[in-house]
Amino acid sequence: MKRTIIKNGVVVIPEEGLIGERDLLIEEGTVTCIGRGIHKEDAEIIDASNRYVIPGLVDIHAHLRDPEGEEEDIISGTSACAKGGVTSVCCMPNTNPCMDNPTIVKYVVLTAQRYGKVRVYPIGAMTVGREGKVLAPYDRMKEAGIVAVSDDGNWVEDPMVMKSILESSNLYNLLPISHCEDKRISMNGVINEGMVSLKLGLPGIPSLSETIAVARDVIIAKETNSRVHIAHISAKDSVGIVRIAKDLGVRVSAEVTPHHFILTEDEILNGKKGLKVNPPLRKREDKASIIEGLKDGTIDVIASDHAPRKTSGGDLLNDPFGISSIEIMLPLAYTFLVKTGHLSFLELIEKLSYNPSRLLGIDGGSISVGKRADLVIVDTSTKETVKVDSFLSKGKNSPYDGLELFGWPVMTIVGGKIVYARDI
Repeated sequence: MKRTIIKNGVVVIPEEGLIGERDLLIEEGTVTCIGRGIHKEDAEIIDASNRYVIPGLVDIHAHLRDPEGEEEDIISGTSACAKGGVTSVCCMPNTNPCMDNPTIVKYVVLTAQRYGKVRVYPIGAMTVGREGKVLAPYDRMKEAGIVAVSDDGNWVEDPMVMKSILESSNLYNLLPISHCEDKRISMNGVINEGMVSLKLGLPGIPSLSETIAVARDVIIAKETNSRVHIAHISAKDSVGIVRIAKDLGVRVSAEVTPHHFILTEDEILNGKKGLKVNPPLRKREDKASIIEGLKDGTIDVIASDHAPRKTSGGDLLNDPFGISSIEIMLPLAYTFLVKTGHLSFLELIEKLSYNPSRLLGIDGGSISVGKRADLVIVDTSTKETVKVDSFLSKGKNSPYDGLELFGWPVMTIVGGKIVYARDI
């Protein structure tokens, strides 16, 4: 029997609200003992002194681009996940062909099992072809392996179709993830509508395109007593709508990306790659509202919305939307939320690991006896510089090159197996 002991680490257990020095015994891929002074003669020892041991991150929203695989694939995407401390990743269905049937779902599942470094959970399309008209076969896609449904990239405009989606996803216990963007309002916009879009002479995307969609989906969720999850929330009023809805007992949850609580539209004037994102970078007051939503629990989850793209970065009008960020999501969040005092480290891990696992209903996001050993060892004391050229992802479309961050993963373990190790 293979045994490993992680010794002297500061273990973070979100479900118990615990942070403290503990040893972890891992046997055959499972945590079998948590305590102090654990000793086994034949065990491999990993010394995690002066470092945190956290549950592996669960990224509820990422684009692995497979099928197709030109801008990313299962191998490159999951390698980037492992480096970033993401042990479970949910891949969005806007692939080519679209993940709207069990055959494509099974392809992703089998490819990930054979070539992936971390656990991959497919998200099926809400509707056939993500066209917002006919519901995809949720029952057969769930049998094939999906954990949620989304038409990410498209909003379901027809309210009766959305009503059916929420009712059906509730029936099959699949999380419905809504990309809230009314394209009748955003139209051909490329960045946030405001002073920056005026200065650059570019078509803008009004925040109204998001908030009106959030409001409608929340109302349908209330009327049907169904869950709804709001993807990549970006606007001040959207946060307010979700906050009020939660107070009214609506079963709504929301996620935010690092770029929306770190960056604003002002950064676009610097001309870096990876700043054309959807939803767009918005105003300072939107960023402040998002941080407040993270602090008061309105926003449940931090997700990467990792979207690797081949882009020049200089042609905002014609470049595709997307940002590559999955392998630096943890240090970004730690540096800009924990180091700044907005969240405690425990609260951060809840939003990166525990909460997304609970929403998806998957085994992850926690450290406890009998659970599989999906773990990350994190160094929060050392400052390191982001080097985009060293990304394992095919996507180099990132605005963070040269940024100094804290909170880097130094080892990632999936099912007791080391899938990434830096210097231990």
